[in-house]
Amino acid sequence: MPFPSPFRHTPRLFRQNVFSFRFFRTVAYLSAKLFCLGHVFSEYVGIYSYTWGPSMLPTLAAQGDSVCVSSRYRHGRGVKAGDLVSFRHPCVPGTLAIKRVVGMPGDFVMRDVVDGQGSGREMMLQVPEGHCWVLGDNLTESRDSRTYGPLPLGLIKGKVIAKNILAPGFQWIDNGLKRLGASN
Repeated sequence: MPFPSPFRHTPRLFRQNVFSFRFFRTVAYLSAKLFCLGHVFSEYVGIYSYTWGPSMLPTLAAQGDSVCVSSRYRHGRGVKAGDLVSFRHPCVPGTLAIKRVVGMPGDFVMRDVVDGQGSGREMMLQVPEGHCWVLGDNLTESRDSRTYGPLPLGLIKGKVIAKNILAPGFQWIDNGLKRLGASN
């Protein structure tokens, strides 16, 4: 007497061989669609990411803050001085960084120059076309334009618009520069 089938009481749909070519083709097709949808969303809508590192203290925590980056501002479109931007790090391939824009093309910025004696002096320079000048809020712990020079606008992935969206402490990120003489 043959051994009874365990699939005797299951619907016909589940009795098919799950390792069939049609199954793998469907999984591959859906995976490709999901990958393409994710790529389009991250390139043209935005990304959600976690931060680490002390360079943006006190605006962003050294670790644990999450940020929402709007891709509407890709390649520096609509970005102005004071905005927080996410960009491909020019010195560490494959890494994204977040810094504050302090100079746009044509602006003049002060750069600290350290000579061999340990004393520093300041030098004024003009931000070239197609570039911006970025700094971390925590200057002593930040690798920014003072280290690698003006940042090409083409490396900007987007503008940070909010932090801690899915956690307590939700906050919209606004332009951090204030006009001189403005109250609060």
